[in-house]
Amino acid sequence: MKYLHYTYKFISIITLFLLMSPSQALCATTVLDSVEISQREFDISSANDTLCDKFNSKQLIVPGIFMVSGLAGAIDYKNSLNRSVNDAFTDLSDGKTCKIDDYLRFLPSASHLLFGSIGVKSKHNFKERLLISATSHAAMLIMGYGSKFIIKEQRPDMSNDHSFPSGHVALAFTGAELLRQEYGTAYGIAGYAVATSVALLRLYNNKHWFNDVLMGAGIGILSARIGCWLLPFERKLFKINNKNAKSSTIAITPTYNIADKALSVSLFAVF
Repeated sequence: MKYLHYTYKFISIITLFLLMSPSQALCATTVLDSVEISQREFDISSANDTLCDKFNSKQLIVPGIFMVSGLAGAIDYKNSLNRSVNDAFTDLSDGKTCKIDDYLRFLPSASHLLFGSIGVKSKHNFKERLLISATSHAAMLIMGYGSKFIIKEQRPDMSNDHSFPSGHVALAFTGAELLRQEYGTAYGIAGYAVATSVALLRLYNNKHWFNDVLMGAGIGILSARIGCWLLPFERKLFKINNKNAKSSTIAITPTYNIADKALSVSLFAVF
């Protein structure tokens, strides 16, 4: 079981390194003035640039470590490290599975959108958080699922060849990094705890190799930062800094296709 111990230790060290990265120090310096929730959430004139929205090459270090490590493992996904970690989790699970990761993966992203609306001090209003989230998840889908269809790595349980990278992990780490950027270290730690749990459960359920979850984590973190970096351009595009704008309309419609067992979400927004 020593490999399992090393796995936990490795993820813990990298996560702590992430939480103490230079970008956090920049983000933490931006504090919103105390205003009522309704104004902060829906008054588009209250939006201000924050240092989190500005690109810094140092912010590429942590996701780069994850992604390079994951990609290196994908070249030979049946390498000794992947097999050792897989064997350790196979022994731990003893053929059992835990499907809670199918639901946990959505929790950090949902929290990022909703916390500011229930009184938690946020760096951006609801409209901006929605833009950041939409852009981040679009980047995650392009990088994550694009890689799946290009690399075609077989899953450990041999169910299909879409193992690399882990989409569950990418989604969870996108939300975790969005939480950290938006609400600070305490909420970031909680988000990363959930995301790390999702990563471990994907290994426990024999759905991914170790390098898959590393790449998924890197894609998730990078995607969240891309969403924040592009916010200033999206403000101009959607004119959400226009003080004369009268109102906005946002509609989210979930759809479930019974035949294909597929869930989709349609977003309609007028700013």
